Amino acid sequence: MSRLLRTLGAARERGSILPVIPVVALSLLLIAGLVIDASRQLNARSQAVAYAEEAARAGAQAVEPQPPATLDPQQARRNVGDYCAQVLQRTAVTSCGVTDIEPADDSPRPYTMVVRVETQIPTTLLGMVGVRSLSASGVGRAEPVAGELLPPDPDPGPGPGPDPGPGPDPGPGPDPDPDPLPDP
Repeated sequence: MSRLLRTLGAARERGSILPVIPVVALSLLLIAGLVIDASRQLNARSQAVAYAEEAARAGAQAVEPQPPATLDPQQARRNVGDYCAQVLQRTAVTSCGVTDIEPADDSPRPYTMVVRVETQIPTTLLGMVGVRSLSASGVGRAEPVAGELLPPDPDPGPGPGPDPGPGPDPGPGPDPDPDPLPDP
């Protein structure tokens, strides 16, 4: 009798794992989608930050030549605009531009260029659940730096040759009158 019950019980449980397989497969695909698309979004964010920092550096190069270092805001915006025009040709970049030229409080440089870049990338696996694209943005800051231009070197003449100056210094010679030690 117990053998008959075991046989009947085994027949009822046969195929009971089948409904679990699609659920597990779907959850594994979603986890893979999160990992892949999240890593792609992090990569897009790092690219956006790199573009923003480079655009801010381009804007910060609009330094007035007279000391102290001041920034020409119109030229700075033009420099950022020129760089952003090149960056916007990339398919992932959706916006690029100056967000602010802010005064620097604790810095010897008077201004800080602030640029923001936004990107949008298509998803690979998260599209299964309706997420078609992911966005990422980055902010870059740069301060203008003015340096001193060194005057050009005078014409050194016709190439290197022997040094016409005096020869090497032989140093002090032997002392002609050494002090004798006192007798004890």
